[in-house]
Amino acid sequence: MAQTWSQKAPFNDWWYWSECLVKRLRTMGELYRENGEEERGSQAADWAKRLKDNCMTPVVAARKGLKTDEQKAEVKKLEETAIFAAAEMFRELLVNLPFMSSAVQEFLGVEWQDCKWEDPDAKEEVDEDTGLPIRRKKKKGSSDGRVTELFWGPKARQDEGIRSGKAEDGGLPGILTNLLLAEKTTSSRSPTEYGQAMLASAAQQNLATTMAQAERLGVAVNFKPGGSM
Repeated sequence: MAQTWSQKAPFNDWWYWSECLVKRLRTMGELYRENGEEERGSQAADWAKRLKDNCMTPVVAARKGLKTDEQKAEVKKLEETAIFAAAEMFRELLVNLPFMSSAVQEFLGVEWQDCKWEDPDAKEEVDEDTGLPIRRKKKKGSSDGRVTELFWGPKARQDEGIRSGKAEDGGLPGILTNLLLAEKTTSSRSPTEYGQAMLASAAQQNLATTMAQAERLGVAVNFKPGGSM
């Protein structure tokens, strides 16, 4: 698991990781339903909706304007309320994610460790006797990008997958655990190192990284993770 963050994360970080979870949960919902697990599919969709709706409350308020001190104070209050609610949902999800990950692995007949993105720089293995490249059988599920992204996140951000669902195996569960641990500190809210890296990456891609920039560009949100829905 990644090093524990020593400072509370700001709302944008909580929003970012909520959106990551929304995407992974929607994918799980699709996979559940495609494999006859309608009830579990509905539960995953419900989780996704609750997470999405929770963070949109302060976002919508911010879009209405941040010109006066009263408006800024109200949005800050809504952000803290959203963070508190997200923390409650994250705690509950951390209990359930290992079971959810295990269920998906079981009905797809895959293991999360084997669903990694292929490394384009990996050297081709050669048979010592024949000198010919070793052709390995393609692993089940590897042809479905949704499965790879579910367990390992988008190719460029592989900390955003659910992996085994356990915090000790990293990925989203590890990050959520760090967010929750940091909430127990008495520090002020400051962007996590990962959050800063995401903002830097967004800036390099000319993406909006503040609400004001988003409004000028006419985009709906300012700091959302990529990846399939």
